[in-house]
Amino acid sequence: MKLIVILFWSLLVGQVVGYIMTALAGVPDPDLWTTGISLVFGVFIWIIGAIAIDKPKKEA
Repeated sequence: MKLIVILFWSLLVGQVVGYIMTALAGVPDPDLWTTGISLVFGVFIWIIGAIAIDKPKKEA
């Protein structure tokens, strides 16, 4: 579930950033590239979060 939320928000924020950047540059918006880069970045963030965050250890 956490991965789905991360992918959703990375897609949403990536599309907004891609639209703004291409509008400022005056070039056409490549939707497929923006979507792909956003999702790859979301998976990268998910992997970093899974590796970097220590999970609390249960004491017996």
